[in-house]
Amino acid sequence: MKQQKSQALIEFALIFPLFLLLVFGIFYFSSIFSDYMTLNTIARNSAREAAVVSANDDTERNAKYMEIRTRYAKKKLPLDIYTWNPSPSSNDDAYSIIHKDHNVVVNMKATMNQNGSMLATIVDGLSGNKPEALNLSITYTMYSEDNKD
Repeated sequence: MKQQKSQALIEFALIFPLFLLLVFGIFYFSSIFSDYMTLNTIARNSAREAAVVSANDDTERNAKYMEIRTRYAKKKLPLDIYTWNPSPSSNDDAYSIIHKDHNVVVNMKATMNQNGSMLATIVDGLSGNKPEALNLSITYTMYSEDNKD
């Protein structure tokens, strides 16, 4: 009976780290997915609002796009897994809204947070110091209802 107790203890010691790895993997994947869904929602809502913008010329249209962009650029990601810092005053690589061929195109990019994120440290080790493989890039294209072109 004594040998069976120690057998159970050894089995637990072997399985517990794998169990923790699975639990923390689920947590981090959920965190990544949460940031992705937040950015996806911001991109979709921006495209929807920009698609119904009515303007007489490109200057007026771009000014209205900038109002939409400024409003949504203030949104924050729920967790610190990704960094998303769009410029509040102009289109940049992190967040842009453009009008192209009767379509509204919204581009968003977020980079893996390298400051203080344990996930970033783990990804660095596993990916051979190439964490850019997990950067988020979202593009939404929506037909513009402004057909004055």
